[in-house]
Amino acid sequence: MRILACLLLSGLLLPAAAGATGKGVAGRDGSIGAEVGRFQLFQGSYTTFDLKRKETYVHQAVFLLDTMTGDVKRYINKIDENGRYIETWLPTDLPVADKRRSVQEGKP
Repeated sequence: MRILACLLLSGLLLPAAAGATGKGVAGRDGSIGAEVGRFQLFQGSYTTFDLKRKETYVHQAVFLLDTMTGDVKRYINKIDENGRYIETWLPTDLPVADKRRSVQEGKP
């Protein structure tokens, strides 16, 4: 959630759906859907640390916030080692933290 707070303070809020602009999007039955305005895009920066070089790097990125679940994802696009173009959203939460927490609690 620290990254979210940083994004809220320094990021640029971009409307990701028509509901964010105050205009609803009607469904087939004419009702305004619960999904309208659920996702928001933020432009911001994040910091990484290289353990081998002991250097800090600041990166610019676009983040997707799911306002219903609180999940935050970062947009990436790159060419992999096989030459394929990859474009996706990566979660900002690290699953490694859950493993460390269970070890600290005495669970394998």
